[in-house]
Amino acid sequence: MEIKLHANATTTPRVRRYLQQSDKSDRELAKELGISVTTVRRWRHREQTGDRHTTPNVIHKAMRQEQVALVNVLRDTLQAPLDELLFMVNDGLGIPVSRATLNRYLRPAHQREKGTLQGKRALKAGVLPDTLTLHYRRLSMTMDDGGDHHLLWAREPVSGWCHARVYSGISLPLVKNWLNDTLACCPADIQCLETELVKWLGIEMPGMTVFCQSKTCANTIFFTDALQTLVPAATEPDELVQRLCELWNTGKTQKKLGECTPQAFLEALRR
Repeated sequence: MEIKLHANATTTPRVRRYLQQSDKSDRELAKELGISVTTVRRWRHREQTGDRHTTPNVIHKAMRQEQVALVNVLRDTLQAPLDELLFMVNDGLGIPVSRATLNRYLRPAHQREKGTLQGKRALKAGVLPDTLTLHYRRLSMTMDDGGDHHLLWAREPVSGWCHARVYSGISLPLVKNWLNDTLACCPADIQCLETELVKWLGIEMPGMTVFCQSKTCANTIFFTDALQTLVPAATEPDELVQRLCELWNTGKTQKKLGECTPQAFLEALRR
């Protein structure tokens, strides 16, 4: 009969049975068989002589297609490495997936936009954290979530610091109030704004340069199911994005930022 053993196995089922039945001490058996004391103790405390299955005891179900799309949007927005993204998906969205499972559902590198220099590498290259990129997306949500909403978010590219809000309506005064709140919250000394060229975003900030990209309209993000179905940790859309920003800005240190959170990284530079 063919016996299949683990590639790194140092014992056979016959030797393991001998270990379980022997009255000799662990050290005597280890010296006799030429194996470590740890191996002797491992098999003496087991009843079976075969290798254990390597399949995880708990296998998380595959993510839904809408969740996959949401996670990829989140990664593109934050430009987050895998470990930081896993933290946001598990703790922020409440979707319990393993690191390996999450990695399988991410778009290949060649299909993603190339990120800019961040953290200490950006500082060494002479890039200063003095710019905010402003973004807008319409959220086409189900009637259970109140129908269409409007997502505004700002990002500081060097640290990745983010500030976002979701509104049920949109107007120029609302945008200006949101931008003033964003500038007040941001720990960096912002001198420049980069924004998409959308019809309602006619921003004029005294003493600040505003650049518009060539886009003429904003993309719409469609939700085919209720937000609570896709995001277990979701409450109201605005509460969710505010909590995600707080978690991203202050919840986990990042290697590229010198083991700082985005908030602490910018605060240290400003000091």
